[in-house]
Amino acid sequence: MSGDTRAIPVAPVLGDEDLARRDWYLLLARLFREPPDAAVLSAVAAAGPAEPPGSDAPDLVRAFAELALACGQSDPESVRQEFDAAFLGVGKAEVFLNASWHLTGFLNDRPLVELRDCLADLGLARREDIGETEDHIAALCETMALLIGSQDPRLASVDTQREFFQRFLAPWFDSLCDAIERSGSTDFYKHAARAARAFLAVERQAFDFE
Repeated sequence: MSGDTRAIPVAPVLGDEDLARRDWYLLLARLFREPPDAAVLSAVAAAGPAEPPGSDAPDLVRAFAELALACGQSDPESVRQEFDAAFLGVGKAEVFLNASWHLTGFLNDRPLVELRDCLADLGLARREDIGETEDHIAALCETMALLIGSQDPRLASVDTQREFFQRFLAPWFDSLCDAIERSGSTDFYKHAARAARAFLAVERQAFDFE
């Protein structure tokens, strides 16, 4: 690697709110891309509040506190087994993490085609080393994080973020979270789903009012 730091893109300066939003998307992407390891569980647990929030606290605050507590009480192996049982399964997953499935009942359907067209228009594409399709919840969260932190004004604009969110996340994240919470195979991931729902609901409300 060259020692010339000019070859390394400098991350844009994000305000506190956008930095927090990007970190939330990256956390959700990490939790749903693959089961969290000990380091991730420990980091999320450490970020939780010292005292449980009151019943009048915002949904997002309470959901994150519960997720942090679950991370502190879980071990990587049990979470891995849960992830495999719920999202991979033998032959067929109990819960699909793909937009196409929740919107049409089929994988690799029209929503994925439309998403790929949108990504191409934005100059984005799936990395070759990623096995999941672009409409996987982790991939969509990673894309939102990329848009928020992009140095390209077009990608980072609120209009681009809003359109991507409203087209490719808003229509189905409640269905996904419902499926995870109903699943008989999930325990830790029920907390992850509640945190995802709470955060994405805040995003939806913010985009609706901007």
